[in-house]
Amino acid sequence: MLMTLMMLALVQDADPLAPGRAGKVQCYDPVVAEKTCRAIGAYRFGPGDEIWNESQSLLGASPRIVLTGRTRVWVRDGAECARNQNHADEIVGIQVNGVALEDGQYETVRAQIGAALETAMGGGELCSTYHANDDGSLRATVTVGGVDRPEFESTVLWVDPAEWRLAD
Repeated sequence: MLMTLMMLALVQDADPLAPGRAGKVQCYDPVVAEKTCRAIGAYRFGPGDEIWNESQSLLGASPRIVLTGRTRVWVRDGAECARNQNHADEIVGIQVNGVALEDGQYETVRAQIGAALETAMGGGELCSTYHANDDGSLRATVTVGGVDRPEFESTVLWVDPAEWRLAD
């Protein structure tokens, strides 16, 4: 019994981004047979506690819209957290059918997507907690400002970035 409690304490205190420190990326909504993801999150670890999530998300298939984001994150109480105050500032690239938007067009679409994200997600601290599924994937649960947001729950799989790609 004591050993079980000690193991549970270790699991709860584990770094949820440890696979990212080893070079793996998070694949959101994976299609295992195709090795594709709806979104991919990679982590870059800087000096001290500095952690950046660099992501690509498929927003639409036709036209194919890919959003690239960069967000500062931190780990607290076993959760990955970020402060989402201005979503447009976190958007660092937008491609439509493989062509990067530029200048005024980029800024206009970036502002529109940022406003839509703010409406959908709200402001405040966003935290994701990862729970193991029987198939080896994780169930990501989300809180925004301390409030559970089950509509943002998703399936996540840590994968080798050389073998997986963003869905078509």
